[in-house]
Amino acid sequence: MQIHTGSVCVVGSLNADLVVRTQRHPRPGETLTGGPLAIAPGGKSANQAVAAARLGADVRLVGAVGDDAHGHLLLESLTQDGVATDHIRQLPETPTGTAVITVSADGENTIVISPGANGELRPEDIPTSALADAGALGLTFEIPGDTVIAAAQRAHALGVPVFLNPSPFRIPEPDLLAATDVLVVNEHERLQVLEAFDTSAGASWEDRGSALRAVTGVPSLVVTLGARGAVVVESAAGNGGATDDATPTVTEVPGVEVHAVDTTGCGDAVLGALLATTSGGMPLVEATEVAMTVAAHAATAPGAQPSYPTTSELGLDSSSR
Repeated sequence: MQIHTGSVCVVGSLNADLVVRTQRHPRPGETLTGGPLAIAPGGKSANQAVAAARLGADVRLVGAVGDDAHGHLLLESLTQDGVATDHIRQLPETPTGTAVITVSADGENTIVISPGANGELRPEDIPTSALADAGALGLTFEIPGDTVIAAAQRAHALGVPVFLNPSPFRIPEPDLLAATDVLVVNEHERLQVLEAFDTSAGASWEDRGSALRAVTGVPSLVVTLGARGAVVVESAAGNGGATDDATPTVTEVPGVEVHAVDTTGCGDAVLGALLATTSGGMPLVEATEVAMTVAAHAATAPGAQPSYPTTSELGLDSSSR
């Protein structure tokens, strides 16, 4: 299979991941002994940028790190993966963002984030040049909300498709949803959106997709279901032409069965793959099929970025547009 990739911009977070493996997750008030501490490059946005770059996309990341050991580690790692770091600020008096992660024996994880420099990224830190020729923009919620909105609105005005993953979860602002082309959520986030709008949905994905589209107004949705795959919901009227009562097209994309070792960063692998492939012109359903393969591969190895595959590892041919 051959995939085409384009130019991708990601605006968001960079973290140093401090990872400890445990037999199980501790209960409240409980102390457990874990394995050796591993320090790895992470942050949802940096993860997405690396996942896209390893599939052959031309990727630039807009963000902020501290002028410290963790910040230097992240910048060096991104450069090695071919991600452009020209638009990443180094802040001398603010520590680099950090994520404390525990991974249990069954591969499930818990994550606590200290934002650090990520919390200092401002709308004025997003240059138009970083967005102008992009084929897709990726956004999450590990940076200030006004910065996310500004990035989405600027990209939307330039005609750049905006992909939003509302994680860590909060309800996206109406202005942000209005500038979003593809909303990427997991099943928990889907339910949280519907609950926030006091909306119920039927048992079928046609009902669920219609309900989610109605409350968000976003033309296209990708709902990830872990090992079960994903569901793609697209407006029958096409991007930008959706109406609240339009019957969407719903496509279920199966997952890829693997033995999961560590699910850390699998959601970011999905978004990175979607950015890489759609920026090269691949339709959303086919792009989601590739993303499921990328995420499954990522689950078979420890860590987030260290687990992301290249096209050769997936048996794919890649070319840039």
